[in-house]
Amino acid sequence: MTNTTALCVWTLLVLLPAGCLSQSPPATIPSAPTPSPIVMDALTPTATSTPAAPPTGTPAPEPVGCQKPPDDYTRVEVNGWTINQRTLTILTHAQKLYGGELEIARNAVTQGSYHDNGAASFGTHLGGGAVDLSVMRRGTYTVLWDDVEALVRALRAAGFAAWLREYGELYTDSPIHIHAIAIGDRELSPAAEDQLTGPAGYFRGHSGIPPAADSAPTPDRYGGPILCQWMIDLGYHDLR
Repeated sequence: MTNTTALCVWTLLVLLPAGCLSQSPPATIPSAPTPSPIVMDALTPTATSTPAAPPTGTPAPEPVGCQKPPDDYTRVEVNGWTINQRTLTILTHAQKLYGGELEIARNAVTQGSYHDNGAASFGTHLGGGAVDLSVMRRGTYTVLWDDVEALVRALRAAGFAAWLREYGELYTDSPIHIHAIAIGDRELSPAAEDQLTGPAGYFRGHSGIPPAADSAPTPDRYGGPILCQWMIDLGYHDLR
């Protein structure tokens, strides 16, 4: 190192603390940018937002198969039994919903309406809207057990309170069949109406069979009523 170079280095070291050298301005740390407002989708609630209330008065979806029957009380004959046209229309709709081999709007009818068969039916067939249906393959004594539940549910969706009556359930040796009461039939007997809304009735989740004294009604084996809007409009409700 030359004397001149050494002198320059010594001068630099002595003068640096005293500020002889120009200093660069201190680095400026940029401030964080102001965040832009976040616009959330109105359907996506945040932790601090209040979700919009669901619209009021929105009707519940109709159960599958609901169809209001006509107010036609013309009396017709089916398989030798009298029913009214309203009942036949509901049976025909139930047949479509069921789709099985039992012909419930034809030869499967084993008892109709406007008929007095004594105490066996508690007076439910004295007026309109009542019908009993076979659950046996035509011409045999073979019960189509695999069809029973589907048929009961189809009848209920179409507009009946319907139950399976098993062998001996009503009295000794009473036959197996489905008993059905057309909901809203204006010609129902008082006993039939009681099977809809009475203490043992369909809309209360029971079997429709009047209980013995000091006994509770028998629960519905098929889960309770199917309620369509047209039934509600007639004043029927789930009374469970």
